[in-house]
Amino acid sequence: MNLGKVAARGTMISLGGQWTKFLIQVASIMILARVLTPTDFGVMAMILAIVGAATVIGDFGLSLAAIQAKELRESQRINLFWINAAIGAVLSVIVFFAARPVANFYDQPQLVGITQVLAVIFVLNGVAVQLRADLTRSMRFSALALCDVLAQAVALAVSLVLAFSGYGVWALVAQQVCIAAVTFICAAWCVRWLPGLPRRGAQMKSLLSFGGNTMATQLVNYSSANIDSVLLGRVQGAFELGVYDRAYQLFKIPMQQMAAPMTRVALPVLMKLEDATDYMRYIVKAQKGLSYILLSLFAFAAGAADPLLYLTLGEGWDRAPEIFRLLAIGGAFQALAYVYYWIFLSTGRVDLHLRYSLFGRLVMIAAIFIGVNWGAVGTAIGSSFGFFALWLVYSVRGVPRTGVSSSPILKSSVRPGCAAAGLFLTLLVGGAFIPDRAPAIVELAVLLGFAISYVLLACLMVRGVRADLRELLDVVRGAVAR
Repeated sequence: MNLGKVAARGTMISLGGQWTKFLIQVASIMILARVLTPTDFGVMAMILAIVGAATVIGDFGLSLAAIQAKELRESQRINLFWINAAIGAVLSVIVFFAARPVANFYDQPQLVGITQVLAVIFVLNGVAVQLRADLTRSMRFSALALCDVLAQAVALAVSLVLAFSGYGVWALVAQQVCIAAVTFICAAWCVRWLPGLPRRGAQMKSLLSFGGNTMATQLVNYSSANIDSVLLGRVQGAFELGVYDRAYQLFKIPMQQMAAPMTRVALPVLMKLEDATDYMRYIVKAQKGLSYILLSLFAFAAGAADPLLYLTLGEGWDRAPEIFRLLAIGGAFQALAYVYYWIFLSTGRVDLHLRYSLFGRLVMIAAIFIGVNWGAVGTAIGSSFGFFALWLVYSVRGVPRTGVSSSPILKSSVRPGCAAAGLFLTLLVGGAFIPDRAPAIVELAVLLGFAISYVLLACLMVRGVRADLRELLDVVRGAVAR
């Protein structure tokens, strides 16, 4: 089996499914933002920021434990399924009874019913965890893409019906429940596996240890990534949080569309690469591809934030572009650090990932605590500073401790980073010549023209850029030809 071709093919399938999912999500954001209010989104963000931690605990890192295992016996697979199912059931009960304290914390009585309904998600997620892990481990990327796309499509249809019928925030609640339910049903249909009863003597210690460390790291990451919503909602209220949340959700899209699905492909492949040279070659090539794509996306979105967010969200979201630009700075450093996540997992050094994530995330939380006093803008600045701190600590201390040098990875990011910075400056300068009264769609089209011209000029004038893009195109051609 040629792992390079499998990886390229899997990446293309995953990205194809992810971009289909992306189009559905954008349609959801564009339509719902025009039907619902910032307060509706703020109320939903309040509850998701807190109970979402239960999703991380419910996985317990066992999906990644199953994926990274060199060998997974049937007895271990069965036990992992029941462990996740049991954790999901317990969390569902806890979240249900925590509904009133959560509502009291925010002083939002309507959160009681919303939280209790959302509690069912954790049961569904619990029984779906190992089914999705099985699809990933067996490299069935088409099935994973199908589950993701179908879940988003059904959820969008249900939420739109409820939103246009005047159900307000309950349209968003139904959307979350539908995603969990359809994901489970689709994964179960694709795997078609009925687990037996839990088995004794299945040698679970290493899997649980890996999962526990991974879960602790993910919980630290989740807490720092959502403390902004918790604090902003508590200090500034639902409206301010609603505006921030929409900008933040749009800011997350490039990472969700590229980096997250590539992890499904990269981790199984990296686990099978035994030669250190091949391992580093794969990592450097992946970093180069992620850097060019993600940094360019962040640069364009930040430079065209005003017309882009106006067309996406409509009237009443005037402060969202400023918040988005600030978050995009942090997003660039988050993108640069994503390959480090693969290294920690594939080398089995989740303990190092936990240690350095804890340090970097504490810096982020401290910055957000300070920034929240200045509302959504201050919160965005604190969040971006935290992403920079994480990238720095991983680069200087974390990754080198795994035995993998971070120098080649950093060098592979220099040219994409410079290209993205040039693109952003080009859009800022070009945007200054566009009349203030120009329609948003015209302004966006002009900025897109500037961006395309910049890319073509960079390819013509910079030999290194041409070489990098030629290398990445060869990878894409290899995936398509297979």
